[in-house]
Amino acid sequence: MNRSRNRINRMILLLLGFCLMLMPAGCGSKQSEGPSATSVFTFQGKSVSVGEVYVYARTISQDYEKAYGKEIWDMQVAVDDQETDMRALTRKDIIEDIVKVKVLCGRADSFKQSLTNDERERVELETEAFWKNLTDTQIADMELSKDIVKNVLNENMLARKVYQAVINEAGIEVSDEEARMTTVYDMYFPCFEESVNGVLTPMDEERKAEQYDRALQAYNTLISPLEGNAERNVEALAAYYGLQDARYVTESPEDLVKIYGKEVTDMLYRLEDGSYSLVTETEYGYHIFYMDSLTNRVATNAKKERLERERKSKYFASRYDSWLKEADGSFTYDRSVDFEVYNKIEF
Repeated sequence: MNRSRNRINRMILLLLGFCLMLMPAGCGSKQSEGPSATSVFTFQGKSVSVGEVYVYARTISQDYEKAYGKEIWDMQVAVDDQETDMRALTRKDIIEDIVKVKVLCGRADSFKQSLTNDERERVELETEAFWKNLTDTQIADMELSKDIVKNVLNENMLARKVYQAVINEAGIEVSDEEARMTTVYDMYFPCFEESVNGVLTPMDEERKAEQYDRALQAYNTLISPLEGNAERNVEALAAYYGLQDARYVTESPEDLVKIYGKEVTDMLYRLEDGSYSLVTETEYGYHIFYMDSLTNRVATNAKKERLERERKSKYFASRYDSWLKEADGSFTYDRSVDFEVYNKIEF
């Protein structure tokens, strides 16, 4: 299982559907664990208790185990070209996400964000739901209270709203044209023969001419009138001619150029949905293209969402780095976390 540092990148509770609440005194202001609470780390001069961290850790560990099973924790992953296991990586992710939530809460006023009465009511329900699934042992060992749970949910809700305000400010949009994915069926008559070792050898001129004649015959079949309610099936026709490399191709215009060249790609974009190209020669053989969809809506929407997600992430990172330094420039995971306390939370 390979993961780059942009990991399963999320504010842990934010994307798990929790509805959160702003407490009357402001984000993160209600520290109910008291002076005796065990601290995992300090950020902006405020202690973050083992109970607060446990709320995050319990949520993400249950989510991962549900999706991947308990063996997830021993999986090796690649981070900045170094191997580590999911347990160590997730521990670091949790602390970084807590810090991110607190930094965003600190920006709530500047982005004019607060929570509604409905959000306050929903967080009460979420707090009760979380609390009733805890055992007495967990509550005691992790120094938990309902106020701690509520405050975590409170901070996350506000952080999510601030994050959305930051992204809205950027006005990031991706057009259909920019995200376009096109689907064609490539009925390919190769003019190379492949050896058992994978070596390609060009066919002689006589064999190439035979391939052209077969392609032309297939083209004439495709454009011939159909009787009654018959439907044309390009895949069945490709199977009839034994075209093992014939296939549907869904690619961007740029990638189609890489595959077929600019001249052929330009020709493809002059086709209409449901139409066929003439027999077209490339350096690899002869092709008949069936234009399934100039804009494959499903694939285009998926690419659009991916591009928007990447650009939003990049934009947010460009703002967040300076906010983190301003909030607490001395904080680092390795130096600021009390690992003896943190290791009390097990996965």
